[in-house]
Amino acid sequence: MPVIFAIAAVLSLRPRCPVRHAPNARTPAVRLLESPEPNDQEKSDGQLQSKEKESFEEELSEAFEAGQSYGTDVRRRFTAPKVDDPGLPYADALTSISATLFVAYLSLSGLIPPVTWLQPAEWMPAWRALPYIPPALLHGTQLATCWTLGALAASAYERAAFCDGLKTALARTWRGGAFATGMLLLGTQAHTYVELSALGLEPVFGVSFETDVKLINIANSVTIDVAVQATALTAFRIYR
Repeated sequence: MPVIFAIAAVLSLRPRCPVRHAPNARTPAVRLLESPEPNDQEKSDGQLQSKEKESFEEELSEAFEAGQSYGTDVRRRFTAPKVDDPGLPYADALTSISATLFVAYLSLSGLIPPVTWLQPAEWMPAWRALPYIPPALLHGTQLATCWTLGALAASAYERAAFCDGLKTALARTWRGGAFATGMLLLGTQAHTYVELSALGLEPVFGVSFETDVKLINIANSVTIDVAVQATALTAFRIYR
């Protein structure tokens, strides 16, 4: 009997429905994402950007070569200058020194304000204006040096500077004068800084009355030098 009841209990249970797979069913494969092909507009933009990049690189290369060529030409003006008239640099230097002596004469005569560089030489005999000649010659030599550098920078010793007409002569002379003026200002600033620092003064306007007076006198002297040198050298180059 117990066996019969056990069999009946087993038969009374409802079996779970097994998961049935569809015949011939396959697990779908996962497809890798692929980048979409660019359209015509994107291709056109890419080509345009590539052309612009190439054009920019070409322009940059041309500008670099032009700058390098200009730098070589400027360096050549100082290292291997072209001087078609060997006597012209000496004539320019004598003109510059003569103009400086003329400024010294005007300053000692009281016709123009005193210039700071005209201080009597203590080692010279105190006879009339003799002690003032050495500082005038020294300053004239310094101005002639500035002008020589400017003339080299402006190619003012080439034949075209004095044989191609008035316009070319003035252009070369004034370009050289602009360079020489820059050299004069640079040297004056360095000398002023050293001189005022040695006196314990700061080379700045408004710090003290003594500093202001010195700086104003120096500025006046530089202005007179530039005006007289420009007039003398321009007149000589026109005559030349």
